[in-house]
Amino acid sequence: MDKRRSYERQFEERLLERWKTPLELLEVLIEASLEAGADLNSQYASTATKSHDYRFHVLTGLHSRACQISSEILCLLKAGLADGAHARWRTLHEIAGIAYFIKDKGQDVAKRFLDYGIIETYRECLHYQEHCQRLGYERLTAEELNRLKMMHDEVLKKYGTDFGARYGWIPKDVLKDRTFLGIEKSVGLNKYRPYYMMASHNVHSGPKGIRFRLGLLERQLRRPLLLAGPSNYGLADPGQGAAISLAQTTTCLLSIKPTIERVSIMNAIMRLVEETNLAFYEVQVQIQKEVLENQ
Repeated sequence: MDKRRSYERQFEERLLERWKTPLELLEVLIEASLEAGADLNSQYASTATKSHDYRFHVLTGLHSRACQISSEILCLLKAGLADGAHARWRTLHEIAGIAYFIKDKGQDVAKRFLDYGIIETYRECLHYQEHCQRLGYERLTAEELNRLKMMHDEVLKKYGTDFGARYGWIPKDVLKDRTFLGIEKSVGLNKYRPYYMMASHNVHSGPKGIRFRLGLLERQLRRPLLLAGPSNYGLADPGQGAAISLAQTTTCLLSIKPTIERVSIMNAIMRLVEETNLAFYEVQVQIQKEVLENQ
């Protein structure tokens, strides 16, 4: 175990030395996004609560998740786990898409999004009730389950039975295709669909996920190699994706309360994204070049 830990430390030190510039730039971007979001929240959260600004609460909640997931991606990249980082980017991209959609559609859709949490909670509780004893947990009491059902029924009465469907928080007259692909198209983020599908192989247990690994070079993918640990290659796609999606979510939030200062921050963030993405690309290309030269 000590030998393995020593190897991992040495590997991560070498990886950090090679990928130092893009990883540090991504870290700066995360910190800038955190500070911008925290500043806006501290200034407006109280007013938003009093004025029932549901859109603000949804966007700040999504933005906080985006910052946390970006930090997770950074940790995975530093450990050489590009495929895991790409899987987390998939969620980050979903957050960016939902943020844009709710920003565009306004308060009513934001309120429906928040209320949909009741549907999810009740659905999860039914599954819990079915399996809890086999897992060694206590069942919910009849009183607890009835209270949740009352909340569930009340929200269905408010919005209609269709509200209980998947993506039921989106009114049909707002979006006909109530899927994430439909959301992507409506906000213009569907151009990232190829990357989203590629990242999905790192989320699900399909056949392509067995062989396709970001941490393997193209020539290695043609050989019967199985990547069962970290690699110093393949960090560019998840690193660039994280920078783009975090910036999208941050600028989406800041744009609902624009000031000269916030517009300047948004512009600075977008310039930082360009610099970060270029740095990831240059390191990846350099590794490919070195491999070709050593063949």
